[in-house]
Amino acid sequence: MNSPEQTAANNDGPRSDAHLQAYARANQLVTAGELADGFEILRGLADAGTQCWEVYNDLAAIAISSNDLDAACTLFEVAAAQPEAPQVVTLRLASAEAARTGTDCALSVLSPLLRKNGSDTEVLALVREILSAEKQISPVAWARLISDLRAPTPAQREADARQAQLEEQNNQLTAENRRLTAQIDALREELRLAPLEKWNSADSRAWEGVHALDDHQWLNVLIRSVTVPAYNGFPLPGFPSENLQVGMVGSSNEAALREGMRFYRAVREHCQLDGVRWDGSGRLLDFGTGWGRYARIFMHDFRPENVVGVDVSEQYINVCRETFPYARFDTVTPLPPTSLEGDGFDLIIAYSVFSHLSAAASDAWIAEFTRILRPGGMIAVTTQGRSLLGVCEQMRAEKEFSHPWHRHLANSFVDRAACEAAYDNGEFLHSATGYGVAGSEAFYGESLIPRGYVERHWTHALELTAFIDDRNYLPQALIVLRKPT
Repeated sequence: MNSPEQTAANNDGPRSDAHLQAYARANQLVTAGELADGFEILRGLADAGTQCWEVYNDLAAIAISSNDLDAACTLFEVAAAQPEAPQVVTLRLASAEAARTGTDCALSVLSPLLRKNGSDTEVLALVREILSAEKQISPVAWARLISDLRAPTPAQREADARQAQLEEQNNQLTAENRRLTAQIDALREELRLAPLEKWNSADSRAWEGVHALDDHQWLNVLIRSVTVPAYNGFPLPGFPSENLQVGMVGSSNEAALREGMRFYRAVREHCQLDGVRWDGSGRLLDFGTGWGRYARIFMHDFRPENVVGVDVSEQYINVCRETFPYARFDTVTPLPPTSLEGDGFDLIIAYSVFSHLSAAASDAWIAEFTRILRPGGMIAVTTQGRSLLGVCEQMRAEKEFSHPWHRHLANSFVDRAACEAAYDNGEFLHSATGYGVAGSEAFYGESLIPRGYVERHWTHALELTAFIDDRNYLPQALIVLRKPT
């Protein structure tokens, strides 16, 4: 026959008064030394699907005392998922995971807490404790932890917004009212822009205001555009879902924009040194545009009607057309040729695209870029750097395969010494996968393109102006080429 507490667990709501009373009764029994009876009540509540996080927390503690870490982790995870569960339950889950599976899983559990408030002393104390107990941590775990700690807190985001507001007030206080009054009609028209519609003079004046912003101001305007897609009469692109952004580039919204600004600044530095038009009159091609991250960042210096993005994925192009209707976006085939006009672009960018293309595909696209680039124009692409060979070796040693990409890396470039020698000798390194993207393994995978290969294969009609393989500069190696006049 069921006890009154077990009957309540079976018949009442998930966090009813009866459940709380039954839990209190279990505590009384445990305190009185009647452990078995108290345990039976707790188990009955758990079987009934109670939302009392305390029940699962206590059962997890019992499992730990029995050295059953698998059960403890499962119970702590259920406890943490309950609506009123406090943060301490997640901390206990992380501690249990550290004891059961090691640092990587424990840090993964703590990731949401770090991103929510990276300065929380309890969370940071547990991170230090976990790190001090582990001698070796995978590169992926380190990367995730660094990303979590760098994620801006709500207070930091508020401070950035406040600073941007003060700067704008100081710079534009006198002219602000007059400008807003003059542009209100233009803003109404711009918000009704049809896809691919040419911009009028009012649009151009609005863009001039964006072009006048410095890097810090432009980044803050882009970050605010996640929720407010306009700036002083200039309509800004919308954003796709966070899942789509992360699936494409590994981050979303503010974090993705901050990462993208590093590439933008690097490219601008080299383009300005070599005389590329950076005043809005030039034309930009964003090759492998994805969801349009770099197209929108570079729009600071290229008028929207002069921005073209291409990708092999029709899904991504449709997303760009919906969120970014006043630039041009088209699909291309995995291999050239394209219908893009010859001598039509001043700058061609491709971030983390040539880090995946095979040698044949890379050579073919560089030849196509040469055709469509105007004399004096620049090409800026990235590829995997030499350090990826060490990452692959580390993956093999750690056997950390939380993402399919990690397993592929572990199976790639298995003879590190031979690969490093080949790279240093200027040989193109490619590990084919296909990744399920627009075709087969024949042209898509993981690629390292050394300087020697670029000099031998890509400089027949182009000049190599920069090759920088430095993780402190960019996450990938940067290759900059110029078409002679």
